[in-house]
Amino acid sequence: MVSDSEEVDTFRWRCLYPNYINSKKSAHHGRQIARERGVEWPHPAEMAEICEYLKIPHVLQMDKAYPRDWMVQGRIKVMLKTPEGAYTHPEIKTKRQLMFKMGELIPKLKSRLEGHGPPGQQQVRPTSSPAAASSEAPTSKAAKKEAKREEKKAQKKAEGKKK
Repeated sequence: MVSDSEEVDTFRWRCLYPNYINSKKSAHHGRQIARERGVEWPHPAEMAEICEYLKIPHVLQMDKAYPRDWMVQGRIKVMLKTPEGAYTHPEIKTKRQLMFKMGELIPKLKSRLEGHGPPGQQQVRPTSSPAAASSEAPTSKAAKKEAKREEKKAQKKAEGKKK
């Protein structure tokens, strides 16, 4: 990785946002590769770790956000081609090839295999458990009514146990 102390012009480097390889996102929401080749909820630190492994010059920018979804923090900028025109990696010549390689290697990362997120970072992943569903705001009118009805039942049950 290029150190922050070095002033490097990354203007012509390629930008990679996590949404580009997120298999849980639709193409409309920014995914640029097939779902089968993507990764569930990638983190920019994981993407940078892959670039480090491949020895591709890159800069991790956690202060940047994805323009379509500003809640997705972080991006990496990669140099695929030197100013002289030589490729920085013999196999990877395009951004798309790099995204495919990331989709292949991120699931094999030690942090993914152990079930932890990237070091020092907590990943937010939607859950489908009943407890999580009750805390989420319902979207349709019928769902709101049902949620309110369930809440009232729970309150009555709690009051009945107190007496």
